[in-house]
Amino acid sequence: MGQSGRSRHQKRARAQAQLRNLEAYAAQPHSFVFARGRAGRGVRQLSLDLRRVMEPLTATRLQIRKKNSLKDCVAVAGPLGVTHFLILSKTETNIYFKLMRLPGGPTLTFRINQYTLVRDVVSSLRRHRMHEQQFAHPPLLVLNSFGPHGMHVKLMATMFQNLFPSINVHKVNLNTIKRCLLINYNPDSQELDFRHYSIKVVPVGASRGMKKLLQEKFPNMSRLQDISELLATGAGLSESEGEPDGEHNITELPQAVAGRGNMRAQQSAVRLTEIGPRMTLQLIKIQEGVGEGNVLFHSFVHKTEEELQAILAAKEEKLRLKAQRRDQQAHDVQRKREQREAHKRKSLAGMKRARAGADGDSDAEDPGAPAEEGGAGQQEEEEDEAEYFRQAVGEEPDEDMFPKAAKRRRPTGPPGKKQRWQVDSGATPCPANFSAAAARILNSFQEDFLWPLLVAEFLVAVAGNGLALYRFGTREQRPWHPAVVFSAQLAVSDLLYALTLPPLAAYFYPPKHWRYGEAACRLERFLFICNLLGSVIFIACISLNRYLGVVHPFFTRSHLRPKHAWAISAAGWALAALLAAPTLGFSHLKRPQQEGRCAVERPGACIKCLGTADDSQLEAYRVYILVVAALGCALPLLLTLAAYGALGRAVLRSPGMTAAEKLHVAMLVASGVALYASSYVPYYVTQVLNVHARQRWITGCPSFADAAQAEKALDLGSYVSYQVMRGLMPLAICIHPLLYMAVAPSLGCRRHGCLGCGGGRTPEDTESSGQGLALKPTATPRTPGPQSPEP
Repeated sequence: MGQSGRSRHQKRARAQAQLRNLEAYAAQPHSFVFARGRAGRGVRQLSLDLRRVMEPLTATRLQIRKKNSLKDCVAVAGPLGVTHFLILSKTETNIYFKLMRLPGGPTLTFRINQYTLVRDVVSSLRRHRMHEQQFAHPPLLVLNSFGPHGMHVKLMATMFQNLFPSINVHKVNLNTIKRCLLINYNPDSQELDFRHYSIKVVPVGASRGMKKLLQEKFPNMSRLQDISELLATGAGLSESEGEPDGEHNITELPQAVAGRGNMRAQQSAVRLTEIGPRMTLQLIKIQEGVGEGNVLFHSFVHKTEEELQAILAAKEEKLRLKAQRRDQQAHDVQRKREQREAHKRKSLAGMKRARAGADGDSDAEDPGAPAEEGGAGQQEEEEDEAEYFRQAVGEEPDEDMFPKAAKRRRPTGPPGKKQRWQVDSGATPCPANFSAAAARILNSFQEDFLWPLLVAEFLVAVAGNGLALYRFGTREQRPWHPAVVFSAQLAVSDLLYALTLPPLAAYFYPPKHWRYGEAACRLERFLFICNLLGSVIFIACISLNRYLGVVHPFFTRSHLRPKHAWAISAAGWALAALLAAPTLGFSHLKRPQQEGRCAVERPGACIKCLGTADDSQLEAYRVYILVVAALGCALPLLLTLAAYGALGRAVLRSPGMTAAEKLHVAMLVASGVALYASSYVPYYVTQVLNVHARQRWITGCPSFADAAQAEKALDLGSYVSYQVMRGLMPLAICIHPLLYMAVAPSLGCRRHGCLGCGGGRTPEDTESSGQGLALKPTATPRTPGPQSPEP
């Protein structure tokens, strides 16, 4: 292989040169220029112009937000090597400019008496000279009249000098000096004049024509006969191009400068063009630290020596108190650490004694102490050790670790509310015979009454909803109207809900026994709740669709499309599945408590599929039931009532409807609301009451004396009401097909003028309307077209 283009020594020298350049760049002063507070547009633009002056050793794209404090900026400045802050601020009366040296100060505060932005300076010039190459290097700082006028003037000069890197006049490259920053101090007015100039070097001693040739832009010689006319007379040149130069700006160049004709040891003129900004500053005060500290100088406030001594004494006292508090805090931390270690050693010793006592070691007991006092003292000691174990480990200790320590009772429920106390896992559980006696009484109602009712409801619901889906698929024209879409979704939900009833009825058939496994148990409970919620949601959608079709018919025909109905249906299914998802976690199987085959005489040997949570998760299940009742029942009920209320109001105020038609609409609305209020609302209310009654019974179960008292404490009213509603609530899905007759022409009657029917319509009318109610039905002659036969 051939050798690389650079040798090893060349690469090393190049890397060392780059490192030296980086170190030299890091050693140069860097700055942040920004405005704070409500500075206004002009002051913020002035900060950007001042940032332009400080380039390239400043943060050009620095952004300071309102929530950023000065401490945030100082914390960021350290890692970035920033040495100065230039901060502009504005009050109601004045504009201030602060110059800070990091990290220890001082801070110089100036008042800006006058200022001019860059754009205003440039617009006032006839010809300005400013380009990006001028800002590749820092400007040349020129201080004027900073003589022996006091220590504050000397400090100002030092601060301004430290803003920019130092220059070695013997080694400086003149091509890097493109700008000049002039700061002039006026001792009489004690003001500073801040000016920013662009530097241009041009050769002297040549005619105007020769100067024109030396410029980058070649002159126009189309009107000249010979180039000698340009060199001799300067024909075609304006008088403004020949600027007057004199001894004040003519010098001999020590080195060649970029530009045509600027040769070494030749006479050239240095010309300055102001590029802005301008500022007239007045020093207000000088502080020690960064934004805070002792005031070293103030232009308007002068303090005597006694006042200064008092201020220093107050500050020293403040520092002394701060150091005293720090020492006290360190002493407290050490004391708490020692107490913690001593408590830990004591707890470990107690744990060893407890283990020794459990193993029968008689040396672990104190033989000199009386029996009662020793027992009480050891119990108190073990309680302390158990408390330390809870704080250190974060959980309850085992029963055999501290046998004499009393069990803690912990509150359950959100803080700030009335707490319900629950015994920890170490407390006495509910006796098995009490639970068995209660289950025997409660299961008898399901085995005797509930399962035959579920079978009958299953047959009716499958027949009605299956016929409705068949008619929707075969008789309704495509695409379906939104009302038909919602009705079809309701029919699907009811049909799926009805399909969950046979496994439930088989489970309730005596003996109550689940034969299909835990996965099927969880899935059956999930589908039961999901389709129940879906039915409620789509009933609300049908109600809102009727309201829009009757009260806002033009909006419905113009904006409501079938695709919108399908999207809303998908959202309804997603909401139902989301609300029913926790049921997969709460549902579980309860294993047999007895050996042998499941029979009516031996209910303890049967497997139970519980749709609710076990005793340890009952509080979480109660919260979940409340959420489902609020979002899956109460909210759709409110939407349905609001929609039907507005619909009924519009119908009653319609002058084009007869009294019979209004009565028909009122009966339809009332039947829908009554169906909702008589099925879903009582079901959720009784479910919440039943869970609350179960929670009360479990809390008091350990205190029951015998099984008779446990049976007597059962709240049979809540349980029986809930089971009755479990049997009656599926009747709603049997009645739902009647609701389709008001919205679907394929299921409705075909009598002319009948509310809720689509008779006498053309296919176009059916597609454009599809609403079950009309405010003003008219006797339109029937037009030929395909008609759907009556069911």
